Amino acid sequence: MKYILTALLFAGLAWSTQAYAQSRIELVPYAAELGTAVDITHAGDGRLFVARQYGAIFLVRDSMDVADIEFLDIASRVLFNGERGLLGMAFDPDFATNGHFYVNYITGTGDGISRISRFTVGPNPDVADPNSEVVLISLPQPNPIHQAGGLAFGTDGYLYCALGDGGGSDDPNNEGQDPTSLFGTILRIKPESDGTYSIPPDNPFVGASGDTLPEIWAYGLRNPFRFGIDPANGDLWIGDVGQERWEELDHWPGGLNTGPNFGWRCYEGNAPFITAGCADSTTFQWPVVALSHGILGGTACAIVAGEVYRGTRYPYLYGRHLYTDFCSGELRSVLPDGQGGWVDELLLSTGMLGITSIGADSAGELYTTNVISGLVHKIVDRCAEVSVAIDLVGDSLVSTEADTYQWFLNGDTITGATDRYLELTGNGTYTVSVTLNEGCVADSEPYVFLSTAMFSPASPGAVLRIRPVPADDVVYIEGDGTTAEGAMLHILDARGRMLSAVRWPVGGQRMAVPVCDLVDGLYTVLLIGDAGSRSARFLVQH
Repeated sequence: MKYILTALLFAGLAWSTQAYAQSRIELVPYAAELGTAVDITHAGDGRLFVARQYGAIFLVRDSMDVADIEFLDIASRVLFNGERGLLGMAFDPDFATNGHFYVNYITGTGDGISRISRFTVGPNPDVADPNSEVVLISLPQPNPIHQAGGLAFGTDGYLYCALGDGGGSDDPNNEGQDPTSLFGTILRIKPESDGTYSIPPDNPFVGASGDTLPEIWAYGLRNPFRFGIDPANGDLWIGDVGQERWEELDHWPGGLNTGPNFGWRCYEGNAPFITAGCADSTTFQWPVVALSHGILGGTACAIVAGEVYRGTRYPYLYGRHLYTDFCSGELRSVLPDGQGGWVDELLLSTGMLGITSIGADSAGELYTTNVISGLVHKIVDRCAEVSVAIDLVGDSLVSTEADTYQWFLNGDTITGATDRYLELTGNGTYTVSVTLNEGCVADSEPYVFLSTAMFSPASPGAVLRIRPVPADDVVYIEGDGTTAEGAMLHILDARGRMLSAVRWPVGGQRMAVPVCDLVDGLYTVLLIGDAGSRSARFLVQH
């Protein structure tokens, strides 16, 4: 990554998390005093691990709880300056059993050597054995820049490794377009128990002619400093750091093993760079997003790919790939548009310089590291905990207190109904949409109001029959032959709040409704169809 050296010059700066404009997405401080933090990941349990560029990994046990002793300290063998150092890590999917994890770091002297090694945890599960190193890959570097460094295990159980193009302006040896070289690639290998690795049989260049390397999964990359693999489908997301004008975010579908060529040095982003001797442009895989540098009026300088959010706490974020840029500090997301394309969206302008990774814990929640401030932040949706309820007070409905209100009846806007209180005007399903907590929008659960004085049956004598009464585990609801297909059956509590809604079975005249989870009390069954409505009450007694 090309700007880490510049960033380290500002290592004493303290960055405020309140400097950015209000947004529903926030960065909440989670750990501190982790200067030169470059990567964060998990080991399949509740712990987080932070790699620090100088050559150590620290354990974060909980919010603001960083272990005093390093999980791993190999600083004495790490060549640390500029873009070099300990750059990435990944824990074996069977870590709980074998204790193995992998690191990508620069060692040696001069321009250094990229080394991908395996280490093993010691007797203390919170401390690894620094003497357990087994080297899988050792690649001498021709320059001190473009080291890449990312590592990750895919959903297929294989280890993916990122290597830069070897450095030098304009990729002087055209390493990016050379599949006989490890430079400028994402590798896919299978670590073996004896410390060696084998080639997955479905790698795209297995059996290729000439000296093409079978380790290669993808190539045509300049400096893929950070990449992420979607745990839901194995999709690969790569942040390829650009040279002069463009940063690019690349995507490759999981399981598709045709060896994508992402275009460097023939193209930078979507723009031609050095096209002499290049293949036809149709052979390249184009970026999902290209961010411009200052020379083109943009603010990007070094893209940092992240992870696809697969946690459960923040539905708004689900399925989004979150990424950032080292200079702009913008937290952005890419989401499928449903038509085979993508929507790129700015989520948060942090004003921070120095974000180096976005990683997940074992539950899929996301965190950032910052090489300058040494802070770890948790990415949260501040609107996720917002909820709104409707209650009945006399002849009016009342909403949870909020900043603004808009009421609806049967899904239609009630004109002028913008106060907290709403006087009931008739039967139907009421909802309210509110804004609160400085701009968060929340919708209430439906509130079904039914007045027997205003009740209109589907036909004279139309009834619902319920048995047994009282009910314990299940009630059986029987129609009378006039129930239309597609009618909706609602279960309401004694205050009129809807607990569930199911569609009446096609061609059926009886439904079984479980009530084992309902507390003792009186409930109403409301059946609403095109021809009208009908209701009945039943008692639950366990």
